[in-house]
Amino acid sequence: MTTLTPKPSFALITLLLPGPDRKRKPSPYHYRITYRNPDPSEPGCVMTWDVLGGREPYQIALERTDAGNTVWHCTCADAVFHGENDHAHHCKHVSGLRDTLPRAA
Repeated sequence: MTTLTPKPSFALITLLLPGPDRKRKPSPYHYRITYRNPDPSEPGCVMTWDVLGGREPYQIALERTDAGNTVWHCTCADAVFHGENDHAHHCKHVSGLRDTLPRAA
């Protein structure tokens, strides 16, 4: 009988990103995983995170399309301003997380 040892997982990531003030002094942003799809290859929501550390709390979601592509969503003002259709632009919250999780990018 083979015993599988689960991979260690993390639930909180802290990143230094440009801050919310005009000087953009680096500030800590805390990402907490709130949902993780047990089958991330299936279309739909792959993962969600709560983001704390800016002016307001935000939420990030990673979605997998029917074609297998991934689309990032953030509730921050920058992401909302650029709109859901401009997937070439990512806010600093998504960019920081993508740089940390290159497999999900």
